[in-house]
Amino acid sequence: MKRKPLAFCHILFYIHVLLLIIAVCLATVAVSLAYHPKSPRLRRRTSTKRGDSARRAISANLTVLAAISNPNTKIGIVLRYVRFDLYFEDSVVAAQAVWPAPVQVAPGGSVPRRVHLVVSSVSVTRQDAALWRNATAKGGRPVALRLAGRFRTQLNFDRWFFRYRYWVKPQCTLWLDPPPSGALRRSRC
Repeated sequence: MKRKPLAFCHILFYIHVLLLIIAVCLATVAVSLAYHPKSPRLRRRTSTKRGDSARRAISANLTVLAAISNPNTKIGIVLRYVRFDLYFEDSVVAAQAVWPAPVQVAPGGSVPRRVHLVVSSVSVTRQDAALWRNATAKGGRPVALRLAGRFRTQLNFDRWFFRYRYWVKPQCTLWLDPPPSGALRRSRC
């Protein structure tokens, strides 16, 4: 007889937990349908490259003016952490964190950030070094570099004190002329 009240309390507890989970799920769906939240986007404005290469190491300076835009019309975005990695032929050759953090982007707004990536005698495979030398030689074809971002994003819903945090990983491919000009030919984000 003593077990029945205890079992009844457990059942009531689990029913309350289940109702709480259902309420949270319904609230999440309602917010998603009302606001249609979207992730921040990365656009490249300008890029320049200067560099040379040793036998099996590459060196370059890349400056990118990146515009981080908020496609949402009702939701503000706060970027708590912003980092850019530069890849050449699937090898990380440079990384740079962007300060000051946090970066706040108003609904429908855009924030430009200058990113200076320094590639200093990074060892690569022989094939990659040969590709780099051929691409950066005078009259060579454009150098293809991949710029990958990593943002710790927080969505701020105005009327409610609801904040949602998640990681965003935008990527851009940049095609740059060989040095000394190093001008941006085209990009795809």
